Amino acid sequence: MRDPNSAVPEEATPEFWRRYDLWRAQRHLRFNTRHAGSLRRWRNRRGYRTLVVCQLVILAVAGIAAVLSYFTEWFIVPFGVAVVGSLVCQYLLRIVTGSIADTPVSALDEIQAAQRNSARSMAFIVLYSLMFVPYFILVALSTQDQVSGDAVYGTAIVLITLVLCAVMLPTLLTTWWMSDPDPEDLEVAPAYPEDSAHHPGSAPLPDPDNPDTADPERSTR
Repeated sequence: MRDPNSAVPEEATPEFWRRYDLWRAQRHLRFNTRHAGSLRRWRNRRGYRTLVVCQLVILAVAGIAAVLSYFTEWFIVPFGVAVVGSLVCQYLLRIVTGSIADTPVSALDEIQAAQRNSARSMAFIVLYSLMFVPYFILVALSTQDQVSGDAVYGTAIVLITLVLCAVMLPTLLTTWWMSDPDPEDLEVAPAYPEDSAHHPGSAPLPDPDNPDTADPERSTR
């Protein structure tokens, strides 16, 4: 489906962008198909919010490491662990939620698209609000005649951390808002031929390489 909130008319959308959007939708479907049976015990509201809390704790560690960057070079250890942990946690969130937060609107229903758009809007507000923090730090540093290189370096780490938090926010919001899924949505249907004669409980498909299945009468003897 096309985004009903898009300000760009469909006829004015460049062809390459429509192809890119279609490619993203196909990639989203492949991702969900590949992980359809993964982390099934986490696909409920309790599992969603547990992962969100884990992600928030990891981001808090990144924030503490960013503050430590003004005082010691050993901040890189907790900061690196927090970055790697955030990427892993985000991947797990994508699996259990069906990757709704970063999915093109063509692969979402109306409710999912509305939640995704609301989460992105809130994340954008948080992003430009957090950007004032390093700006104020730089303004304060500019009042000094000499500025330590560690202070500038620490401010850069703070900026990276705040951007990381804002980037993670859409996934965290959409995950927190999700309710328990329908049990039928968690069932992974096996792939059977369209012919109803080969559904579970029916005779197996003939296999030319196996004489017992190629000749039913022989297989019963």
